[in-house]
Amino acid sequence: MFKSALLILILYAVTGCAHHSSNSSVSADGFSGENVRMIGRFEQNKHGEAAFTWPGSALEFRFEGTEAGITIASNGKTRFEVDVDGVVSDLWVKEGEAFYTLASGLKPGVHLLRLTRLTESFSVVTRFTSDPHTDGKLLLPPAAPSRRLLAVGDSITAGYGVEGESQACPYAPETSNQQLTYAALAADALNADLHTIAWSGIGAWRSYGEEKPVNPTILERYKRTLADDPDSRWDVARYQPDAITIAIGTNDYWQGSVTDEYQLRMISLIDHIQRDYPGKPIYLIVSPMLTGAARDDQKARLTALEETNVHVLDLGKIEQVDGYGCDYHPNTTTQQRSAQALINRLRADLGW
Repeated sequence: MFKSALLILILYAVTGCAHHSSNSSVSADGFSGENVRMIGRFEQNKHGEAAFTWPGSALEFRFEGTEAGITIASNGKTRFEVDVDGVVSDLWVKEGEAFYTLASGLKPGVHLLRLTRLTESFSVVTRFTSDPHTDGKLLLPPAAPSRRLLAVGDSITAGYGVEGESQACPYAPETSNQQLTYAALAADALNADLHTIAWSGIGAWRSYGEEKPVNPTILERYKRTLADDPDSRWDVARYQPDAITIAIGTNDYWQGSVTDEYQLRMISLIDHIQRDYPGKPIYLIVSPMLTGAARDDQKARLTALEETNVHVLDLGKIEQVDGYGCDYHPNTTTQQRSAQALINRLRADLGW
């Protein structure tokens, strides 16, 4: 029912995508990060580049003028969302380096632009290699919201197939959209920043398609700035969330049952996150894709892990009447319903 990370990557590599208009001019002045706000995990280097992989990673800036653009390099086609003053459109970044026009033909004045990566990590690394360019001037960046969330998960949190028409469609970057997930919708409604650490097919003990663990688990990838780079380590001091959601287990149960290893690895993950963010509430989310005995077992194992500041949160399961996204994943209806349940719980617990 689920796609393995390997199969997803193969499909992604051969899928063709349209891309936003760009030209061949490449900026050599580098990315400084000045006058912009960066949301997510970025790795900046001395060469004037900011590399990132996790879905939901975003760049936000204000400018005065009528148009804006930026130079982006990528080792694979990647889908972005461009939000200009609340008007949203797609941007397809192609392999290589190019200058991309993000907005044009605007009325003269002050504008707010946010560029968000929708495509999940896999092995695709995108890099900002210039600061934003405008025909006017960059202004001071917008203030960050006071609320912060961290969402750790698998394909459900990454937005796999959320825009698909039915369970019959396979993985495609055109139908996967992190901004339509329960976590992103909840963060938007609550006016909170969000860091999304999500990888399709991943588990706490084993990933989809594995009898025994082979590929890196969420415990390993969670620590990284760049999802597929074992030498890339994130400094947790750079972002301290007010609450953390963990939606891991769908792929551990891909055969319908697990051993105690799942529960033990979840204990390790919770312990690590508690050390990174002491005293912050953690919500263990029951998989909406699991059914029957597998769902009951996961919920029971998670419930056994409850303690002060660690809570089990059942956002509901996929209802057949609501339909499915690609490969039986949550569609927009299910993601929106899950988002509302999460919103209600965070408002009740955190006073938001």
